[in-house]
Amino acid sequence: MATWFAVVDGSGNLVSTGTLVADAVTLAAAGYTAVQLANDPSGQAWNPATKTFSPVQPTPRPLSVWQFVQRFTPDEFGAVDSSNDHQTRQFLLMLTVAQSISTSDPVVQGALQYLVKKGILTADRAATIGAP
Repeated sequence: MATWFAVVDGSGNLVSTGTLVADAVTLAAAGYTAVQLANDPSGQAWNPATKTFSPVQPTPRPLSVWQFVQRFTPDEFGAVDSSNDHQTRQFLLMLTVAQSISTSDPVVQGALQYLVKKGILTADRAATIGAP
């Protein structure tokens, strides 16, 4: 298996990656250094502060409102639907007019936490419903 390297500038910015790298003198003359990597960094994100690669976090995929509502049990959604609380009703209205739901949206996460506070959901269920 080949050894992989990252070539970085003096600020830690990534210049290139590969299995072949110039000697240290040549790199230094250009203002670069080489960092040996554990494996092929393809598809990973470079962090200039730590001079390391890490997996790219997937972008959450929006859910249709139907898909999001299906995450609630019938009893949970019934409690939302029958609530007279103004904030709970506002959440229900948002579901009615939304085209899609992003569970990473702070408004959605805040609404789920509010439903926990009101006793409509448990914290575990809110985490399940609000998972990416």
